[in-house]
Amino acid sequence: MPSAAGKVRIGIIGVGGFANTHMEQFSKLDNVEVVAAMRRNPEALAGFQQKWNIPNGFTDHHEMLEMDDLDAVDVITPTRSHKELVLDAIAAGKHVLCDKPLALTAADCKEMLDAAEKAGVIHSTNFNQRGNTMVGCMKRFIDDDFVGRIYHANLWWGMSHQYDARPETQTWRFRSEYGGGSVYELIHVFDMLRFINGEVKRVVASFDTTNPHRPTSDNPEGVDVDVPDVSGLLCEWENGGMAVVHTSFASRGTDPDGKTSPRVEISGEKGRLATDGRYALEGVTGPNDPVAQLDPGPIYPQPYELFTDAILAGDQSLIETSFYDGMKAAEIVDAAYLSVAESRWVDLNNG
Repeated sequence: MPSAAGKVRIGIIGVGGFANTHMEQFSKLDNVEVVAAMRRNPEALAGFQQKWNIPNGFTDHHEMLEMDDLDAVDVITPTRSHKELVLDAIAAGKHVLCDKPLALTAADCKEMLDAAEKAGVIHSTNFNQRGNTMVGCMKRFIDDDFVGRIYHANLWWGMSHQYDARPETQTWRFRSEYGGGSVYELIHVFDMLRFINGEVKRVVASFDTTNPHRPTSDNPEGVDVDVPDVSGLLCEWENGGMAVVHTSFASRGTDPDGKTSPRVEISGEKGRLATDGRYALEGVTGPNDPVAQLDPGPIYPQPYELFTDAILAGDQSLIETSFYDGMKAAEIVDAAYLSVAESRWVDLNNG
């Protein structure tokens, strides 16, 4: 049960760089108290605790999970560790928010989903780009029939991880055992596909690795890259229509704040919508008039907010991106890899 003050008591598992982004989101919520943090490196752990005023620190996640005054955990570790950590948390009766990708395969995601449902804990995959970008606002226009039946869409997300442009990039982004590569690491785009127009029926894909051996910040002599850093997919929706999806780690340039955002364009029988990521939404509906800037409306809710609200209400249905959604996005990734391996279209099982 949450605290007597009506706050969800959360522990952070994995306090690397991304954890600061999560803490920024939790700090905006009045119904959350981050009471614990876990990292194997004690010096880094102590620094994180001091920065965010977190009272309890652990170098072993099992010890954290033994806390009675802990309601939930936020797992922000490398993808290959997600399954073990999430299953341990579920076994301890904790609600779980897990960073994307949920796991390295859809089969592992399914095991995590089944365990969470059996235990009755609240579960959420942190697909935060619905709210970080204009895609969530775009979805409101789609639901209001702004574009009508969707004919086609383009989704592109590129960022630079070339050594000369971004030497701070670490090895994990380029190795399959860590869930690296532009396809898995940018799995947000496959969640967006399902969010925009429902389940994907089938995919065909092509991958490329532009630099098979490259230095990284933690391995200056170089690592052998065994994942794609450029991908192209053609996807057909169950509802009709198709989407072209590109992901890239070999694309230079950033948004004004130094980050990068997905570009999305959707065309349908009545109109067209497009976004440059986080800054603007434009479109046209009805007559063939010039494309105009649109009022995106309020910010779309983030998984952090929905997760805590669901715990307090005891209602899994308040979660927009559950472990099921993490699994379905992983199925698209698995299908894309199979398509490349066998040079064919791959059907997805949406039964």
